[in-house]
Amino acid sequence: MLVLMSMLHRKKNTTNITKLMVDVDEKQIPMIIYRERRRSWRVAVGQHSVNLRIPTTWHYGMPENPVEWAVEWTQAKYRKQPEIFDHFFLRPPHDGQLYQTLFGAFVLSLLPVSRKTAAAKISGNIIQIRYPEIWGEREQSEVFPKLVSKVFAKDFHDRFSERVAILNERFYQFHYSDISFKYNKSNWGSCSHTGHLNFSTRLFLAPQIVVDYVIIHELAHLREHNHSPAFWKVVEYAMPRYKDQVSWLKKYGSKLYF
Repeated sequence: MLVLMSMLHRKKNTTNITKLMVDVDEKQIPMIIYRERRRSWRVAVGQHSVNLRIPTTWHYGMPENPVEWAVEWTQAKYRKQPEIFDHFFLRPPHDGQLYQTLFGAFVLSLLPVSRKTAAAKISGNIIQIRYPEIWGEREQSEVFPKLVSKVFAKDFHDRFSERVAILNERFYQFHYSDISFKYNKSNWGSCSHTGHLNFSTRLFLAPQIVVDYVIIHELAHLREHNHSPAFWKVVEYAMPRYKDQVSWLKKYGSKLYF
């Protein structure tokens, strides 16, 4: 079953954008259909919706009804890999929520106040968020996780960076430039050609051995900027059983959210 929700704003090279909700096992998954000036078509699970991109006119190899096909693809994908859709059903953080992190346990304190913007800080083991009292669930769902991520990134930066330095010195002695963090839901880390290392703040919620794997993975990219057999040999040198951590991330990574 499809429920037509709304027509969204247009973008460059896009003639029509429509938002639908796909019913799967008593849940609804958002889908956005982009009709664009393009020759290919594709469907993928994104951060906020399942995204279907199709040409404005039919092309060879495209299903006769690409929307119907994408709905069936989404339903089948959900039943096979429900964990990759977990982020669509997250509720906003609640007052008193406990975060078990790499660097200790923290409790969330939410304070609705008479103000126009939200702000967060860490005091001891308390994460305090002051936010506009008029905010509803939509605003809270969008902003609270980002604020928690931001304060953790600031508070944990030096300790996480120290772990990166320890692992690099122990196994590689590679040169890297700096380290940053982002509330990234599409990957766990990245390494630029200039040696900049970026990590998802979601790693703060993972076990230490899993975090170490991601660190080693990105350090290995300082030598091999690909995922070739040579790259995996560099990873294996530091962590012979790295595949165990890859499996953990595939199974439980979707549940690591603020």
